[in-house]
Amino acid sequence: LVKSIGESRSKQEEDKIIIGEVQVLKTKLKEPKIEPRKMKEYMIRAVYVEMLGHNADFAHIHAVKLTHEKNFLAKRVGYLTCNLCLNRDHELMLLLINTLQRDLNSPNHLDICAALTSVSRLVNSEMVPAVFPTMMKLLGHQQEYVRKKAIMALHRLQKVAPEQMETHEARQAIRKCVCDPDPSVMAA
Repeated sequence: LVKSIGESRSKQEEDKIIIGEVQVLKTKLKEPKIEPRKMKEYMIRAVYVEMLGHNADFAHIHAVKLTHEKNFLAKRVGYLTCNLCLNRDHELMLLLINTLQRDLNSPNHLDICAALTSVSRLVNSEMVPAVFPTMMKLLGHQQEYVRKKAIMALHRLQKVAPEQMETHEARQAIRKCVCDPDPSVMAA
């Protein structure tokens, strides 16, 4: 796909290739029981289609479903696609919030970090109460990378819903992070 688009000589030729790719993706995504490896490929192609200015709305629900996978790489591609293709007020955000909550409570720090990245990018003011208590707990996580991501996500949520950050508990937790032994957490 990338090679054929790169070799196209005009915008019309590029559009023709992308329209063909959209049709192929629609057909492939209608197949039952697509294995995660193939789904990752399809989502990356859908992102590429969107990056080139074409509509790939049909793939958004599959991206949300991919975030439910146990395989971290598939989950990561699902979150990446959601971050790039969805906006804060998209109707699929209600489906994604449950996965975000589950991954924020995961024992795997990679799942937590993937969810924190999406929280920073996608959560709107209506969804802040659903993730805020869990994020406060993550400020005390044993992994410094998780603490750093959590403080960065809280900073973003402060811009989205400042009233949530005005609690005494939130201020105390942030003060504690300023005194964190890890410099990357302090700098966040």
